Amino acid sequence: MATQTKKTAATDMQNLFDPQGYQDILKTMASMNERMASIAIQAGTRATDVASEAAKEAFSNAREFTHVRDEPAEYGKAFTDFAQKQTELFTRTVQAFATDMQKTSSETSELASKAGDEITTKVTATAEGVAQKVNTAANPVA
Repeated sequence: MATQTKKTAATDMQNLFDPQGYQDILKTMASMNERMASIAIQAGTRATDVASEAAKEAFSNAREFTHVRDEPAEYGKAFTDFAQKQTELFTRTVQAFATDMQKTSSETSELASKAGDEITTKVTATAEGVAQKVNTAANPVA
């Protein structure tokens, strides 16, 4: 029967640590962060595009609204047309943002679920490997 010393106990504890298992977990987490950043960047790009197009259209509407009219009554119609175009622009812009937010939310939820499954699988495998090593160390063959 072997006697456990401080030195052999420390060696046994070090042998329980599986750097590859922990590296796999960290790589999975880093990959998830990379994909999450990609989703955020894509969402930001789409939001910027929507805002840019809305601003261009709003400026075009304002340009049209500020034209000189021949008859005073035409100014009232111009204002009504401008207000209607701006309202429609606002509605389309809000709908575009809502659609993008919904898409981003779905992508994020899907990624979080998948990443959670991957990390759980890898953590479980690493823990099972450690448990196996502990059992082997606790029950030495005589």
